[in-house]
Amino acid sequence: MEKFTVVVIIGVVLLVLLVWGLIGSSQVSKIGNTCDLGINAQGSIFCWKWHRNMVGNIQDTLDDFLD
Repeated sequence: MEKFTVVVIIGVVLLVLLVWGLIGSSQVSKIGNTCDLGINAQGSIFCWKWHRNMVGNIQDTLDDFLD
């Protein structure tokens, strides 16, 4: 029973990492984000860590100004 529990936990962790990587790659496809940690140079396959770049900061500033 313990072996089954360990396999299920590992499976859930891998599934969470897969989903998070897919979410990151969709975020990085927007022009205002840059991938920091991912597969492929631009993180187009999977991206687990991303941040707003200068273009994204300008977009945010303009959105705040127009609101």
